[in-house]
Amino acid sequence: MKYWMIAAALVCAPSAHADEPVELTFVANEGVMISQGETKVLIDALIWNSYDGTYALPSDATRAAMINGTAPFDGVDALLFTHIHGDHSDPAGAVEFLAANGDAVVAASAQITSEMAAQPGGSDADIATRIITPPLTAERTGPEGVLQFPESAGAWLFHREGIDNITWRVEIGGVSVLHLGDTQPQQADFSTWDGVEFDVILYPYWFALMPQGQAFLASHPDARAIAFHIPAATTELQIRQALGEAEYLHTEGQTLILREGDE
Repeated sequence: MKYWMIAAALVCAPSAHADEPVELTFVANEGVMISQGETKVLIDALIWNSYDGTYALPSDATRAAMINGTAPFDGVDALLFTHIHGDHSDPAGAVEFLAANGDAVVAASAQITSEMAAQPGGSDADIATRIITPPLTAERTGPEGVLQFPESAGAWLFHREGIDNITWRVEIGGVSVLHLGDTQPQQADFSTWDGVEFDVILYPYWFALMPQGQAFLASHPDARAIAFHIPAATTELQIRQALGEAEYLHTEGQTLILREGDE
């Protein structure tokens, strides 16, 4: 299949220089870009539904930059989605993204990729081969993951009945980042990620408010835990009342250095 040819080409691509920092840039809601130099992955960043203004959407300029592949979103390698809800994925926008970014791929559950295929242009031969439905089972994909460059693997964790929620682990520049999507910790089976270490865990804010979520975060004491999916109108005071001094993402364009570049 052509996809595997694309994957092989990505594997052979030169990696980012070790002297460049690994960065996380917040887009909106749970949308982030993880990058090191020219290596870039977007997760839940291209979205369309604010649910009556409850959740923030990217600004028009940021949305256009992601779709058209202009700075700082030029050269994105992969666009990953956790689940079908409109504050986490945009099948129509993802097809536009693939049309404008000929070397990129999109990976998501069949609930999303089938919607993409139904969009105008979604069944075009080149675009269709760059729409990836991960072969996930109850356990995560193998160590090589779905996307081989950057290293990526996904695993199902429960969100709600009938909604497929992929939690993504992406490693760039030696930094392992887990994106939990909309996992509901009181019903999730976290054993699917047993034995995997994370440097950064991006979690929906409710993890900090639930014993099961707190326990999962506590089981990875060396990971940098960062909350997101905070409703758009929430004030800093309200966030602090709920999360204490926990680190969080709430402002478009906020950038965190996950690893300093080597000197």
